[in-house]
Amino acid sequence: MAIKNKLSIYLVKEGLEDKKDIFDKPNDLRELQKYADGSVAYYVPSNTHKPSWLKSFFLNSNNSELWQANSRVVLLKQLSIGNEKRIFALTFGYARFLFKENVLEEQFGLRVILNTIQQNQIRRIAKSSVGSNQKQSDEQMPKSSDISEFGFDINRDLMRNVCGKSDDEMFENSMLTGGDIFSLTVSRDITNVDELLEYSYVRYKEDTYKEKFAWIDNIKYVKDKAKIDILNRQLVNEIRSCNYDKIWMAVPEVVSWEDIKDFKISGIKETYDDIYIDIVVDSLRNELIDVAQLQCKRICAMSSNDDKRTVYEWNAYNCIVAEIELHGEAYCLSNGKWYRINNNFVESINNQYSSIDLLFEDFSEYEGGSEDDYNDLLNKSLKGSQLLHKYKISIGGGQGNNIEPCDLLWKNKMIHVKKNGGSSVLSHLFNQALVAGQAWFDNDFRTQLHEKLKEAGEQDYIEEPFKSSDYEIIIAIINKFDDERPKIPFFSKVAICYAAKNMKNAGYNVKLKNIKMRSLDD
Repeated sequence: MAIKNKLSIYLVKEGLEDKKDIFDKPNDLRELQKYADGSVAYYVPSNTHKPSWLKSFFLNSNNSELWQANSRVVLLKQLSIGNEKRIFALTFGYARFLFKENVLEEQFGLRVILNTIQQNQIRRIAKSSVGSNQKQSDEQMPKSSDISEFGFDINRDLMRNVCGKSDDEMFENSMLTGGDIFSLTVSRDITNVDELLEYSYVRYKEDTYKEKFAWIDNIKYVKDKAKIDILNRQLVNEIRSCNYDKIWMAVPEVVSWEDIKDFKISGIKETYDDIYIDIVVDSLRNELIDVAQLQCKRICAMSSNDDKRTVYEWNAYNCIVAEIELHGEAYCLSNGKWYRINNNFVESINNQYSSIDLLFEDFSEYEGGSEDDYNDLLNKSLKGSQLLHKYKISIGGGQGNNIEPCDLLWKNKMIHVKKNGGSSVLSHLFNQALVAGQAWFDNDFRTQLHEKLKEAGEQDYIEEPFKSSDYEIIIAIINKFDDERPKIPFFSKVAICYAAKNMKNAGYNVKLKNIKMRSLDD
């Protein structure tokens, strides 16, 4: 029986052939063997070293049998496939760390696998959330499962890596793992690996994945430094031209607004009620020519209890929300990360967002202060409304399950209020509204709310039996923009479309409301 080898395969980007262009430290490489077809195996000499824990924990560093060496070998193999010549890099040991940045094809292994496996053959998914906190997670099933069984949102999650069972004989029906890397265990060695590499490349070039995994092309990280530099230069040009229709600033994380009095920008004495991009740009010592100036500019959120104390701090670049078109392609900047967005996906999300109904009843303008302050103000101005955000109701046990029914209940309207910010801030609002909407169906949840209202001596407007179709969920966003439809980042549009769809499926009507901020000049 042939011996099987675990292979880790990368595809080098076109136009890169010299080792000086491929490896980070080419002078460290030694030639292990050169083959007749021109393939070369390189290695980096390994020096044995004492593991630090041997001395720090066991207080003994003399046993040389426990000393370690990290082997690193990489095989570069160029193959002619059809009319193309492509270089593959097969790594062994710790050789994956030898490459320069941006020299390997992104999603090579991911594409091979998604063009090979069925939708119900997935064992593990590594994903990243986009736009907000770029949270990374890894989910694994005990057996091959459908993508729908993973906690994966095709509109908001990026698939970084996937593992699935293959029925492909060329891949020997093995378990395939891939992101940029393509990894599998097969009975191949240096004498017969070419056929496997050629077949993998053919699989990579196919587009059959679009039949069942087309959404992986919707959103992609921009990793290439050259492309990021181009986008940053375009961003600077747009800011210099004061094209602020799709470029603005917002807090880049979920914050406790009641803890914030105002914002201070490094280099100027004045404080402001929000982060304004024109003021930040005007505060620069020199004319804006590079994003490095924005990355060095500090923005501080000052404490509401001590105006000398900073409660949050960010660099200005990370506060920028931008949507830019470059060479006919759409890009978004969120939390300091650039993403390329499929144009059809952009159009679809914008259409969905535009189709969400608006609430046209007048709401009080935001005059500053915390969200609780505004809720009090709004409650006084709306006849027959009541504040419910002060009631935290636990369902399912545990303090962590405390849920707010909504901020205000007015007639048949469950109103959720949040001051505009980056994607993470608004995603928190939309998720809060969705979770609360689901909680209202729970009999125990409503029973507790009835009891809390009775204990507080407040009138109970909640009718039983509960019918979601009798209610509207209002997403109200305090905004420095005057548009009737709230101006929010693209990834926030993705999040609200997802939440609104689920709330509508639950029977609720969903509406948006833009709450205007009183002008700084008023």
